[in-house]
Amino acid sequence: MKPIALFFILRVSILAFVPVATVHASRVIETDICIYGGAAGGVTAAVQAARMGKSVSLVVVNGHLGGLSSGGLGDTDIGNNGDAYIQGMSREFYTRIAARYGLSGAKFTFEPKVAEAVFNEMIAQAQVPVYLNRYLVSTEMADGKITKITTNTGDIFMAKVFIDASYEGDLMKQAGVSFTSGREANSQYGETINGIQTVTHGNQLPNGISPWVVAGNPASGLLPGVNAAPSGPNGSADSLIQAYCYRMCMTNVAANREMIPQPAGYDEKDYEILFRAIESGQSDRFWKTRAVPNGKTDSNNDSGVSCDYISGTTDSWIDADPATRVQLAKEHENWQRGLVWTVQNHPRVPAAIRSAWSQWGLPKDEFTDNGHWPHQLYIREARRMVSDYVMTEKNCMGTLVAADSIGMGAYTMDSHNCQRIVSNGMVKNEGDIQRAVPGPYPISYRAIVPKAGECKNLLVPWSLSATHISFGSIRMEPVFMILGQSAATAAAFAIDDGVTVQAVSYPKLKAQMLADGQRLTNSGGGESSGIIVDNADATGVLLTGTWTAASATPGFHGVDYVHDGGVKNGSCSARFTPTLPEAGTYEVFLRWTENANRASNVPVEIRLPGGTIHTASVNQRTRGGQWVSMGSFDFAAGASPSEGSVTIRDSGVNGHVIADAVRFLQGIDQPVVDLWATDARAAEPQPGAAKKATLCIRRSEPLTNALTVRYTLGGSAVSGVDYGPLTGSVILPAGIASAALQVVPLADSLAEGTEDLVISLAADPAYRLGELATETISIGDTPFDQWRHSRFSSEQLADPTISGPDADPDKDGTSNLLEFFAGGDPLTVSLPPHLKLYPAPVLALEVERHRSAAELFMRVEESADLVGWAPAGGLPEITGGDPLELLRFSLGELSGPAGFLRLAVSETPFPQ
Repeated sequence: MKPIALFFILRVSILAFVPVATVHASRVIETDICIYGGAAGGVTAAVQAARMGKSVSLVVVNGHLGGLSSGGLGDTDIGNNGDAYIQGMSREFYTRIAARYGLSGAKFTFEPKVAEAVFNEMIAQAQVPVYLNRYLVSTEMADGKITKITTNTGDIFMAKVFIDASYEGDLMKQAGVSFTSGREANSQYGETINGIQTVTHGNQLPNGISPWVVAGNPASGLLPGVNAAPSGPNGSADSLIQAYCYRMCMTNVAANREMIPQPAGYDEKDYEILFRAIESGQSDRFWKTRAVPNGKTDSNNDSGVSCDYISGTTDSWIDADPATRVQLAKEHENWQRGLVWTVQNHPRVPAAIRSAWSQWGLPKDEFTDNGHWPHQLYIREARRMVSDYVMTEKNCMGTLVAADSIGMGAYTMDSHNCQRIVSNGMVKNEGDIQRAVPGPYPISYRAIVPKAGECKNLLVPWSLSATHISFGSIRMEPVFMILGQSAATAAAFAIDDGVTVQAVSYPKLKAQMLADGQRLTNSGGGESSGIIVDNADATGVLLTGTWTAASATPGFHGVDYVHDGGVKNGSCSARFTPTLPEAGTYEVFLRWTENANRASNVPVEIRLPGGTIHTASVNQRTRGGQWVSMGSFDFAAGASPSEGSVTIRDSGVNGHVIADAVRFLQGIDQPVVDLWATDARAAEPQPGAAKKATLCIRRSEPLTNALTVRYTLGGSAVSGVDYGPLTGSVILPAGIASAALQVVPLADSLAEGTEDLVISLAADPAYRLGELATETISIGDTPFDQWRHSRFSSEQLADPTISGPDADPDKDGTSNLLEFFAGGDPLTVSLPPHLKLYPAPVLALEVERHRSAAELFMRVEESADLVGWAPAGGLPEITGGDPLELLRFSLGELSGPAGFLRLAVSETPFPQ
């Protein structure tokens, strides 16, 4: 369609006006999902939302993506067997890190600048709009939902669903969601290591340190930051927060090192406890020097007096306003800079210690815009939501298992110290807890959504519903990324299905998470039917030779797998003997984890009744993480290694051999097939391409054979008219679990509104239908046709002289396209659209575009005679899809002659 003049402005000579840059004024940004917080979990949430076809805005408090993961935490906290459960987009992040270093697999130690580059890359590839240096000012609610948030820039963000990915839970608080902070009493949730903890655990001060300003003299008063006593007995509740610090990135490479000078306002009295700790024997632990690549460290707290700012400003952080948080963060920074300078330079520190620690400084190539200091304070804990499901110590220890898992945690239940107290006449730290968990444990979906009846469109993947001590395990950055991805998946389904976040279908959510490669349970999400003999079972497994348990490569059954260390000499064998309930035909499956270093010729022996031995060879470099069929065989009942067993050997192999699990499945196992939409909304083509909807068809194991899955079509949408023809079936090749099915809308000139396409799985003898068998896809018009459908009757829509783009049915001089552009009423005479001209000294044109018209193209055009029009030189063209709605063009930038101006609007790109 040709451009349409919206309004004419007489332009006089502008040579005397002051030129200014084009200014985008305060904006209203409306998307499907708005994510507040640009830390690691905010990034994975944003990328997942975009991958699921949703429009998304990412609001970032500072000027960097990645939070702590790009802010110094380069030595990833994983936990007990945690590596195997860091999957989905979290695993993708660490795999991208490895690729940056020229490595395969995943890498969990890295430089901050590399992590930030990976986060930026992921966001750029997903084409997510990022709004930096914006913090929350206000939140508006209606009908139990967040309708908009306003930031310090004046920008307004509107969305169907919001995700609070901040470390503090600021949006959660403003949305009126129940939350807590501090430490619960053990009695509240039946825990044992919550609340006040005066029993010595770790990071404790040496004995003998006097708590008084003048050592040994109580009359002189307590040292700064020392409390006389805790507020209650062990295990009782209080409001204290575990200490924060910066994860310093340091180096001892002189060419890349900048030493830390004495910070401004340094006061040695702030380090009196440090001096006394050294006098009492602390000599070798002042901060960690965990190595990351290229001669750098991740330097965290490491002793009784170290990087943690105990009894500092932590308890003030939660409710502080943004400006105060900047000041508090600076106090933390000054404390740590002063700590390093003191250890390296102060005369009260013995020369031997000063010399030993003098090699460490800040890398010149890190945090180059922040004096080489990390841009993210380690907010270990702040607000925690209180929802209908509270994660507790019982979850972490595996005695209580969440049935609606959205990811797993595996790190130690870890709390840093919360205060310093006087104990037996000495100053002691209080609050440190480090209790290992037995293995990975599920995290409940209900823990990231508010209580029923509270905010209906908010998900909280970081400040989730958990007690202080369980949060100490869950809060690790890899888990944050996992929960961020799951939160975005749930947000997308809440939008597609028109439900609250509390009512999202868990079967559908689970199916999508598994399809995205996330790990939800200890079984790894694999099929568990039949009789499975796992390498870790107490009975039924005989290991000969030297086998090593491992969990580094994902895809195993149970808690781990074993490998032979690559000896290749026939000394290792692993025999799996099932206990079969009855004689019959059983299909035998093997499972392993794949890697390039595995053997491609692993010998397998299947012993059958009567002494028959069936032999096979498997390639463990491929098809890892699935049950691979060895065929069907007749077995006797019972457990007899000589007449019913499977043995894996390492004779004559060309790589490492893996022994994980063997599965015996009686009869013919039918896969279960599910169908759901990963993006249920389609729209007719606009400039560029149609908005496609995507479905996933997924089968459970076995994956041995190719499978044809059939489906039927229904609904008001017509195949070949409203959408491209679909064949009615999808073929899943052998070894493949899922396939995507796309619905491609077709263009027409009709304003039909939204039509539905219902896709249902058809029954078939080759498979069983799962819980998800029917899905509805909505096919919408272009935004302009949607607008026309809502404004005109069916009779008016049939008459282009009334409802066509160029028509002006109310005769007010503004065409239908321009009424749509400005949010006007095509059937009521109205004033021209909002358009202002600002006078000298800054000549500027301001125009407002209605939110639903974001796909229109705009530019300012000029003419000397009102006949010939051309783009105004020096002014930008606003492209379709740009979310900006209030724009200001500086006319001082115009380069053409004086004359007339108009604002032109088009449905298609302007000719160049």
